[in-house]
Amino acid sequence: MKKIVVGIDISKEKIDASAIDVRDSQLGVVKLDYQVFENRPMGFRRMLVWARHLIKGVGLEDVLFCCETTGGYDRCLCDYVYAKGLDIWREGALQIKRSMGVRKGKDDKADSLMISEYAMRHMDKAVIYETASDTIRELKALFLYRHKLVQEKTEKKVRAQHLKDTAAKSKSMQFIVRDAMKSVRTVDKSIKQCEKQILELIEGDEELKKSYGHITSVSGIGIVNATAFIAYSNNFKGIVTANKMASYWGVAAFRDTSGTSVDKKAYVKCYSNSLLKAYLTEAAGWTIKENGIYYDYYLRMKAAGKPYGVIINNARNKLIHLVYSLVANDTDYERNHELLRVQRKGRTEMSAQLENIN
Repeated sequence: MKKIVVGIDISKEKIDASAIDVRDSQLGVVKLDYQVFENRPMGFRRMLVWARHLIKGVGLEDVLFCCETTGGYDRCLCDYVYAKGLDIWREGALQIKRSMGVRKGKDDKADSLMISEYAMRHMDKAVIYETASDTIRELKALFLYRHKLVQEKTEKKVRAQHLKDTAAKSKSMQFIVRDAMKSVRTVDKSIKQCEKQILELIEGDEELKKSYGHITSVSGIGIVNATAFIAYSNNFKGIVTANKMASYWGVAAFRDTSGTSVDKKAYVKCYSNSLLKAYLTEAAGWTIKENGIYYDYYLRMKAAGKPYGVIINNARNKLIHLVYSLVANDTDYERNHELLRVQRKGRTEMSAQLENIN
């Protein structure tokens, strides 16, 4: 049980830290101190020195640091604290905001106190931050960079096609169209180089290589979705269950009920990673096409009158569970794998019986 909680509100230039004493919860929130530090290693070091002297006889090992997820701004702090062997909890900003009730107005000092109060009340649910490997970080950065390149390519291609269809047939317009298409080809080349770099990273790590092989054995999942699975689950060590990944991806359906008046059918929520969901939708589309692994399922659901949106979401959910199962069992995908598994099990049992007879 920690004795001090330090809530940290992080911005680009600075971090606001509020410390509270949690040794006696019956006293409520006992404020200790509030300080502002620079959001860089020198500021982090000063913050730890400050935290060490908050209460005489209480060391940093008895302090729980807690901050909101703010993209790249909080990563350096979390890595610094983690490298020192201390505990820091990185919690979702929306989770903290929704749990603290109605607030009128806000500032950085109040936000840091709110974070420290949240950590105090929910300390039993704390998930201590663990830094991802350099390979996973590079993989995620390449994945996001590829996404930006694809967006850029699409924008340039649409623009060039629009000019080609609508502009007058003049030398100037022809030059613009040619130059725009040249830019499209340049970006396309960068995308291929980015994918090559991703594959080189994966090939250089045996664990990632094994996971990647299992994932891409599923027809319909290529380099993009396979990289997303590995990077965003920390190679299945960060998000360890398929249900949690389905919720993060935004394909898990939840039902709303209350008494006898509210009973909404299960539906997916908007709290998800929309980028990953879009990519997974493309993969699910391939699986329900003719000869796809879920084509028979698609036909059954369609015959039963299920809407296409429900079918495609179920296919997304099935893909996530399938990928987790393959990685957990260290095996590649086989069509009709359940039937083949039963057949192999039967042959193994028969061989064992024959050996006992002999």
